[in-house]
Amino acid sequence: MSDDRIAVYPASDADRDFSYQVKKTAEGDLVRRWFGWDEAVQSDFFANEWIERRPSIIWFEGTPVGTVDVRELEDRMEIGRFFILPEYQNRGIGSTILNEALRRADAQGLVVRLAFLNGNRAASLYRRNGFRLVRRTETHSYMERRPERGAEARQKSRQPYGCRAHRGRLSGEGDSRTVQPDCYR
Repeated sequence: MSDDRIAVYPASDADRDFSYQVKKTAEGDLVRRWFGWDEAVQSDFFANEWIERRPSIIWFEGTPVGTVDVRELEDRMEIGRFFILPEYQNRGIGSTILNEALRRADAQGLVVRLAFLNGNRAASLYRRNGFRLVRRTETHSYMERRPERGAEARQKSRQPYGCRAHRGRLSGEGDSRTVQPDCYR
């Protein structure tokens, strides 16, 4: 990662409320637009997601600013729960996190997939980074990015990590693994 002000840590129990609030703040208006916001429904939905799989917490200059869930499967990488608090958007944080995931996917030859609510401004970030729309419903867009090939992808995979970190960490069950890139401390 090219910015040592950014770090990503696996979420702990202490991060549960923050994780819910960042989702509510970053995505709440779109949820209201498409489904209406029912606090009890959203809280239950989040609780089930939290039990199933916790996202990682994105930190910027020592402050938690967002969440991301990067899943590496046998044949693809999936990115989800990618939320940055509005006051920290447009600072390159999301781009840095996304570019690191894409670098790792390219090095392993993996397709990257993600989905988001229609109207999400992050769609332009994904398009700029080579994602293409593969399906759209009334409420959601589904995008994917094929791995870069050749010298450019190999060069990217050799670039040193720029943040204060140790080697990546893999964990999980079955063929699903959580990828904590090298800068994810």
